[in-house]
Amino acid sequence: SHFNANETDNAGDNMYSQEKKSGVISVDQRFSMNPQLNKRLNMTLDGEVRIVLNIYLDGDWTNNNNEGPCTNDCEELNVTLWAGATAIVRQHVPQVSSGWNPITITHRITEEQVLWDASTANPSIQIEMKVKGDEQAGWLGTTQGTAANFSLKLSADGSTRVELPIDPASWDEAFQAGEDGMPKAEEQPGFLFMAAVATMTLAAVYLPSREEESQDRRN
Repeated sequence: SHFNANETDNAGDNMYSQEKKSGVISVDQRFSMNPQLNKRLNMTLDGEVRIVLNIYLDGDWTNNNNEGPCTNDCEELNVTLWAGATAIVRQHVPQVSSGWNPITITHRITEEQVLWDASTANPSIQIEMKVKGDEQAGWLGTTQGTAANFSLKLSADGSTRVELPIDPASWDEAFQAGEDGMPKAEEQPGFLFMAAVATMTLAAVYLPSREEESQDRRN
């Protein structure tokens, strides 16, 4: 299971990349989990969703700052986490610069976002941005300006990933069968649902329960 736009984009160097010497790169990529989610999941209310990305940028993406070629034809980075057709969080990320940008986006699960009902809530990440380049040939083989580049690391080691706070009671058979009522969590470790964009197998990672944390502090 992994997040994927298409296999050709993700081949080779584990990178989704677009580059253009002059003009605008329009990035609007949606990476969906494949194969699709086939379990009902109950997220922990007020649990933290964490999106970790690593994006390389060159060129200009800020309109009307008089420091580059953008003239109302660029767009700063926007990242959206979807559960099916429902937007869980959409984040505008203006704090980026040329070169590699480690980006972390967090969001707390609200009451309306607790239930993710199997394939109708298949998670996906949408990344949108418009970056403009103005590289031109100069005298004697030199160049002027900067080419536009947008590259997203598709990390096999999990450094680019999505983490979802799954209530451990999601694995209750009655809940999976779709019977009425939310499952009741017991004093047991919670789960952290982690998926690296494009390449890493989905995994449920144990988190310490409150009881285990208390014992660790006493020891």
